[in-house]
Amino acid sequence: MAQREQHRPPAGSRLAASRSPFANYLHNRALSLRGAAVRWGRLWRSPVDRAGMIVDQTLLSDYRMGAAASSGCGCGWIACYNALALLGRPEPPAKIIRELEPAFALRGRLGTRAAALVPFFLRRGFRVSLRGAVRAIDRQAAGADANILYYLRAPRGGHLSAHFVAFSGGCGADAKGETVYRFYNSLSAPVSRRRAAEGEKAPCCCAGGDAGDLRSLAALLGPERPLFALALCIRKG
Repeated sequence: MAQREQHRPPAGSRLAASRSPFANYLHNRALSLRGAAVRWGRLWRSPVDRAGMIVDQTLLSDYRMGAAASSGCGCGWIACYNALALLGRPEPPAKIIRELEPAFALRGRLGTRAAALVPFFLRRGFRVSLRGAVRAIDRQAAGADANILYYLRAPRGGHLSAHFVAFSGGCGADAKGETVYRFYNSLSAPVSRRRAAEGEKAPCCCAGGDAGDLRSLAALLGPERPLFALALCIRKG
């Protein structure tokens, strides 16, 4: 705990109250993903799975992105975080958020601009290809090292919304013969119990539980009724 607190600006200071990129960076650097777990009945609900992949952004309200909280608008940086982990090049949330801050729409209140994600991975030496139809995404994503899906959701309550979700390469096939993937931070994965990691509060649960969110692309998009979908298929250089 002492190590986490040493980077936090003094309580009541102007910097602590600021929402500047640097102040946000210092604030976010002092946080812990596993430390964001909350009580959920008799269990501890965690924003991460056992491997540390982010699976539930709704618990990350403490992570600042511009003037917004990551619980509502953080799917862009979270998808980058998860994709980098899949690529074997993990980076801390604070660093990713700081780099993407210029791409936050309305200071983060409308999330991250999709156009920022391709150069984000190109700067790190990865190869990125774009696909925009489910069949084309399936053909390319199955052999990729990591993928990010961006889609516009059908209007709900009169409002359009968008979401980013990272997912793995192909993990086999379902009963229909469709490629299945492991998705991270989707909007429809059920919360279930999982094994606790070392030093984690137990008993715990997370979206997907120990089984993870394993399904086909069509099964993921079905409940969302997307108006538009685009996938970044990312490969190591």
